[in-house]
Amino acid sequence: MVFPESRVVPALLAIVLVAGGILTACGRVAEPLTASASTESALPPPVVAPAIQPIVANGVVAPGSHVDLRMSMSGIVDEVLVREGDIVRAGDPLLRLDTDELDLRIDRARAGLAAAQADYELVMSTAAPADIQRAQAELARAQARLREVSGAVTPQARAAAQARLDAARAVLARLEAGPNSAEVRALQAEVRQAEAELQTTRNRLALEKTTLQLQMEQAANVLRDRQIEYARIRDENQARVEPLTAEHRTREVSARLAMENAEKALEQARMAYETAMQTERTVLTAAEARVDAARARLERALAAPDHDQIAFARAAVAQAEDDLARLQGEQRAGAIEAARAEVAIAEAELERLLAGIRPAEAAVAQARVEEARVALEEAELARERAILRAPIAGVVAALNVKPGEFVDPTLIAVRLADGRTWRIETTNLSEMSVTRLREGDPAIIRLNALPDLEIPGKVSSIRPVGAGREDDVTIYTVVITPDRLDERLRWNMTALVQITPGR
Repeated sequence: MVFPESRVVPALLAIVLVAGGILTACGRVAEPLTASASTESALPPPVVAPAIQPIVANGVVAPGSHVDLRMSMSGIVDEVLVREGDIVRAGDPLLRLDTDELDLRIDRARAGLAAAQADYELVMSTAAPADIQRAQAELARAQARLREVSGAVTPQARAAAQARLDAARAVLARLEAGPNSAEVRALQAEVRQAEAELQTTRNRLALEKTTLQLQMEQAANVLRDRQIEYARIRDENQARVEPLTAEHRTREVSARLAMENAEKALEQARMAYETAMQTERTVLTAAEARVDAARARLERALAAPDHDQIAFARAAVAQAEDDLARLQGEQRAGAIEAARAEVAIAEAELERLLAGIRPAEAAVAQARVEEARVALEEAELARERAILRAPIAGVVAALNVKPGEFVDPTLIAVRLADGRTWRIETTNLSEMSVTRLREGDPAIIRLNALPDLEIPGKVSSIRPVGAGREDDVTIYTVVITPDRLDERLRWNMTALVQITPGR
């Protein structure tokens, strides 16, 4: 049970006053008993210093230190490597963001570094005949490309590009416009027709199956009658003493044939009924499939296009516009300029190979290598920033992220607590009591959750600013450090502290 400090202290003072009154009354009662004693032998009563009243307050358990950790970059959580309550060491990874894009940046940076190093080695090496031939071939290719883009564009090519653009725009317009009302009505009618045909087929097949079932039952009744008739005639003939006449034998044979014909009729009726049941299942399955297909087409027509479909259609329009622009206007002029630039680069490369090593080119190539190396280091550093590591050793006190969630630097992702030290912070110590306390005053700590535990401690700090007000009284926070620890202590456990002020 938590006792408010503002109630505990007055109660203790009242107990002290009552005890003092009782002692005074006892002294007065004892006066007549000692009156007969000699006053010469009476000694003055000893001076007793007033007892120091302890201060009692509520508090909570807190770690000696803790740190709130945030990601230094935004992203999607790919993996959470710890759980609440885990003990971690400084430098241990706690969670990792999705690094697919960062890995690609590293791959590109590595490729750029390799290319820069290759260029530098190429600049620093003397040109081999094969290199000169390759440069000459590259120049020829660039010149052919310039001739190609400089040639006339046929009307058929422009018409084809325009047709592709018109088709892409039509698809995009249809997606953005949503469902077509006429198409929806037609599909709704198709669904109703399929449902009606299904119900008609179900009723017809059920009637046929019922009719065949009645025929099978009638055939069974006829067979039963024929069996009874044959058994009666056979028993009568067997019971006769005189020889059987031809008429008697004919009646028995006719009865047996009638019974066998009835058996065949029953078997035929049963086969017809089973065939009808199989037909019903097959036909109904096909009819239900037609209904499902019609409903699916209606649902697709009613469904709004998703973001990916519209984005894909817009990309197709942009691509078609770009293809058309390349065949006419400024885009075509730009393509010609790009082809001319490729020719110039190829000519310069061939000239460089024929001229040998130049100091200025070597310096530029070296600078590009250093630039590529820095880009790789930046990419690797960015990937390292996607991993949140523990700056201190401690316990994972709170974990506020899950895999698949988006996080940014404003979110406290993990809270680490240093569980090697604990402190108790008071929550209801009034301004009347805090003035009696000093750092180093002894204290006794009792925990509500552990009534059998009593820990000695000392006042380690008194915060100079009030933490709030309660019943028009300012509340201050005093921190008590336990002299010893207990493994059962947990963050935010409630405690009752009894502090003895120094004289």
